[in-house]
Amino acid sequence: MKKLLLILLISVTVAGCTNQKSQDNRDSDKVLLVSFDGFRYDYLSKANTPNFDKLVETGVISDGLIPVFPSKTFPNYYAMATGLYPENNGFVGNNMYDPEMDARFSIGNRDAVENPDWYEGEPIWNTVEKTGKKAGTMFWVGSEAPIQNMRPTHWKVYDQSLGDSARIDTVLKWMTYDNQDEVDFATLYFHFVDSEGHRHGPDSPEVIDAIERADDLIGYLVQRMREAQIRDQTNILIVSDHGMTEVSRERIVVLDEMINPDDLEVIAYSPALMANVKEGKLEEVYNTLKENEENFRVYRKKDIPDRYHLKNHHRIPDLLLVADLGYIINSREYFDSNPDYPSGGTHGFDNQEKEMHALFVANGTDFKNGFRMKEFQSIHLYEIMTHLLDIDPAETDGNIDSVSVMLK
Repeated sequence: MKKLLLILLISVTVAGCTNQKSQDNRDSDKVLLVSFDGFRYDYLSKANTPNFDKLVETGVISDGLIPVFPSKTFPNYYAMATGLYPENNGFVGNNMYDPEMDARFSIGNRDAVENPDWYEGEPIWNTVEKTGKKAGTMFWVGSEAPIQNMRPTHWKVYDQSLGDSARIDTVLKWMTYDNQDEVDFATLYFHFVDSEGHRHGPDSPEVIDAIERADDLIGYLVQRMREAQIRDQTNILIVSDHGMTEVSRERIVVLDEMINPDDLEVIAYSPALMANVKEGKLEEVYNTLKENEENFRVYRKKDIPDRYHLKNHHRIPDLLLVADLGYIINSREYFDSNPDYPSGGTHGFDNQEKEMHALFVANGTDFKNGFRMKEFQSIHLYEIMTHLLDIDPAETDGNIDSVSVMLK
């Protein structure tokens, strides 16, 4: 009888350990990367955000997330994905010209967006998949192209009309399949904070409404994760690509007052204006702009400051003009034909400008509780995520040691 009881006790103990191990294997190491486009570092202080506040109280917040330059959407999301500066991952702007491909990239050109030739480096979802784990991307720059002839297990073509809760529900389904398609790493993306910032400016009531809408979504996300029993086993990182600042008609730089705009072939527009110059006119145009530097700075490609990490790539054109914070550069013809331009808010300015800095909040079992840290560069996010997933990173410009203070 005693022997039978001992056998039964051992069987129950082994079964319990096996079930616990199975649960731990399924749910451990999950990472969810959530981004609200254009969510400035200080937006949480502008509105009532109880759901964000709970995550901050039991997790980590930084004084800001420093974007790469230019502080535009596509370069920053791809820098986060690869841990590489623009000059090392090829993504130097929302608009680009590649002289070797003799091709142009714009964010509205679907053929270009889905062409892997534009994307260099290794995005996080490829790193995840190469280890045998699974990734799912809900709208992340680069995830619509077969980079390195690979795709994440789950991905979506960008569809701005897809509802907020539907995005969350889809990603949580990917994270809870309980089969070979269940993901260990996932992304979520929402555009509306940036849209309201552009239309109305960062201090507008519309932006406050957008911040509170984002907070409601965080509440919904956490609730749904708890219902799916994955909240306690998932590290959440909430980020943004850049900040936002006010612009107005009173702060403009008119090219015609210095040079003939027809001498420029503009590749990317203000406030980080990139342009090639008509053959034989580079020095003349550069010297004239340099003599008239007021409310902007001009650089030849070879003179672009090293801290921008932008000049060592063939997609960088002859000239870079960087407007001072809040100023916009364009031609007289463009300003005259658009009398309400500029207005509202924009970004793209020097990434050292505090108003360009973005949000960073993290919460999960691997993060400290109630910890506030200094601002850090967004290129370190890739290293944080591979560390949390316990996978080997590709070569990057980031360094986990720069941000490990946030980890337990």
